[in-house]
Amino acid sequence: MHIRLPKRLLAAALAGALAMTPVSAAFVDTEAHWAADAIAKWSEEYQIIQGYEDGTFRPDNSITRGAFAGILDRFLKFQAQAPAETFSDTAGTYWESAILKLNAAGIYLGNNGKALASDTITRQQAVTMIARAFGIDAATDTLPYLDAEQFAEYARGPVAEMTSRGYITDSQDGSFRPLEPITRAEIVSILNNMIQVLVQETVNYSSDVSGTLMINAEGGASLADMTIAGDLILAPGVSGPVTLNNVTVQGAVRNFSSVELTVFQVVPTDPAQPGETQTPVTPVTPAGPGIQPSEVYTPGITTGETFEYDKRQIPVYADAEPIQLYQGDFMWNDTGDRLIYTGDRFRTRFGIDVSAYQNRASENETIDWEAVAADGVEFAMVRVGLRGYSSGGINADAYYARNIDGAMAAGIETGVYFFAQAITVEEAIEEADFVIELLRDHEINGPVAYDWEMSDSRYRVYGTPPEMATACAIAFCERIAEAGYTPMIYAGTYVSYIKYDQGAIAPYLSWYPEYKSDTSEKLYPTIRYQMDYWQFTSNCSIAGIGGRVDANLQFIPW
Repeated sequence: MHIRLPKRLLAAALAGALAMTPVSAAFVDTEAHWAADAIAKWSEEYQIIQGYEDGTFRPDNSITRGAFAGILDRFLKFQAQAPAETFSDTAGTYWESAILKLNAAGIYLGNNGKALASDTITRQQAVTMIARAFGIDAATDTLPYLDAEQFAEYARGPVAEMTSRGYITDSQDGSFRPLEPITRAEIVSILNNMIQVLVQETVNYSSDVSGTLMINAEGGASLADMTIAGDLILAPGVSGPVTLNNVTVQGAVRNFSSVELTVFQVVPTDPAQPGETQTPVTPVTPAGPGIQPSEVYTPGITTGETFEYDKRQIPVYADAEPIQLYQGDFMWNDTGDRLIYTGDRFRTRFGIDVSAYQNRASENETIDWEAVAADGVEFAMVRVGLRGYSSGGINADAYYARNIDGAMAAGIETGVYFFAQAITVEEAIEEADFVIELLRDHEINGPVAYDWEMSDSRYRVYGTPPEMATACAIAFCERIAEAGYTPMIYAGTYVSYIKYDQGAIAPYLSWYPEYKSDTSEKLYPTIRYQMDYWQFTSNCSIAGIGGRVDANLQFIPW
């Protein structure tokens, strides 16, 4: 028997900073407000947002830096606290503890030794602090806003990433207004976009969640028989056990706490007999040596030349085609978010790649693929699934089938990509087989890409030897080719140079990300080798899709 979570979530987290006096149900000044739904969700449905004695919520009021620190501290329940002398202006103030906790967590940095707690917090400051609090690293600092030049350098990456993930939806006129105060409604809107369910009490929870679920209950919680379409987040304040029993997390598991997850999966007691038993799942090292890289591929031939990257000497591979794209080969279109190839060595096609993030940012969580096609999109790469970068669990993208079928029906060439985190050849084959099974009932006419990424030590692939990383990519591609699909490898500069043997992977299509903007001095991909697809921005606007989209060019030799 599972107990449904009571609708009293986040009760203390926003109370002290977003309200003065408890007021129940609706507010007299929010009915026609643009954030009415978000405010209603957190007040009427969850009963957690408080208003003022006069029955107002005052959604357009600003908030101080100190009060905002209180929101994040109550939301995430930080444990460590910086020394009292960290800031010269916090001693004895109401928000001192919250500010010092956020400083210890690397979130609230202050200015010249001062916290400036009574100052009004701006939009760029607030979004940057939220991104830091949730460990959201920026993949780009290219901003899609008309007022991008007004941003402070520290805020460009966090705001760009928060926007690309669909968390910021209040900039309808194309401007972000980075220097303006953030309002109470805007704060609620962002948190509402990021977190669908917050478990604040130590309970059993078993309802599917179409977005991200976060646990901040000090005593932990038990999740069972459910699917979380977004991420699972454990707040720093969680100190009790967290148990997952037959739970599918389609996003990432982001554990900011000090506790280890206890994970159970349902497995047959006997392959010939129905019935189930609960078996704890603990990451283990295979008992045997497993398939070795030398069994998968022959190292590529090098020329004897090297070049420097990341203070290392990188070998030049004889079979890897040198780059044939140069300065002067590209120009921006009239809207400034699509590159046009003006060279004469290739013909090009324009395309996009999408995942559940784009669906969640779109109306009714549905991409209008007919509108996408009418906007000049010739190909689409759809995320079909992913392996969690910390948990290692494999899941399908929540919208992969809808996106594949919709894009194909609209006449758009459709391929797929899998966010891979294989650390053994066996895992790479497992990932390929998972993709093949997902595609069994869906027709595609584009490539199947292996997207193996690593940003920092939080990724399970961190420390994977280059030989094994290369073997995993090739094993995946071989399996995909055997199933009748065209394999492709997605890799950024670091993985391309440090982790992959470019000679060994040369037979496969390549997809390379390097983002550009109208301020880029080098308006061409700067990697040494030629790619088949170039992901040149994460901030393209496409009809039929909410939020920003990754845009790509395909290069086809004449």
